[in-house]
This record gives sequence, C-alpha cells and structure tokens, in this order.
Amino acid sequence: MKYMYIIAVSSFLISCTSYEIKNIATPYESYESYIKYLKNKNYKSAASMLSNKIQNEYRVSNNFNDSFPFFSSIDTVVTNETIYYHKTADSKSCLTINGYNSVGEPTTLNFELLKENNAWKFSYVQMMYHEKKEEFPSSVTCPPRSNK
Repeated sequence: MKYMYIIAVSSFLISCTSYEIKNIATPYESYESYIKYLKNKNYKSAASMLSNKIQNEYRVSNNFNDSFPFFSSIDTVVTNETIYYHKTADSKSCLTINGYNSVGEPTTLNFELLKENNAWKFSYVQMMYHEKKEEFPSSVTCPPRSNK
C-alpha cells in the first residue's frame, strides 16, 4: 500500500511540473517589448509583433523601415513617456501612450492591438502631435480607421 501511495504522489508531482501555464503579455508589455526590439534593431522580432493582416498587406521585405514606415518609427515618436491608458474587450485592445518626443513636444500614440496566436499584435497606430500638454487624452483612445 505504501508503494502505491509513493507511485501516486510521484506521478502527481511529475504531471504538475510538466504542466506549463502560459501568461500572455499585456498590451502595454507588448508595447515595451516592441520598443525594445526597435531600439536594438531586432526587426525580425518587431515584425513578428505586427498583426497577420499588417504583415500580409505590406509583405516584409529586406528593409523593415521601408515595409513599415509608421511602425518602424514608433520608438522615436514618444521618447519620454508620461502615462498610458488601455482598454481590452475580447480579442481587441486599445492602448494610448502620452509623452514627449525628442525635442520636448507633447505627443500621443494610439494603438489597436488584436489577439492572435495567444499574443497581442499591433494592427493600427495613430500618431498625434499636440500644441500643449493640456491636449493629451485623459483616457484610452482607439485609433479611428478610415473607411476603405
């Protein structure tokens, strides 16, 4: 009986250690990773964080900056972040980043992210330049889409 108990407990412990819980990064954590990839010129990893639709629309070429002119310059738009807001509903999330660019001008980035393959992928970005900091959005703003 003691032998069976040891086998049962051992089996249980082995099964627990082989079960891995995957934590999905938040939209803001995805933004931080994306910025880090851009700063390190790790364009392959940065491209992997763009939605399938974006990748299919532009077809990743040998030059990330040419393929994704807006998405490739995000790390230079807000260089001094002050606050962020986000909202998630099912498989869509919006993220707003307020801060200042490299010359101290108030700037906002509004993102739409989609959950694909259990990760948040960037699908749309809007860059806003403000005359003064009082124009910063005080809540999340989903970027408006033009009707095509």
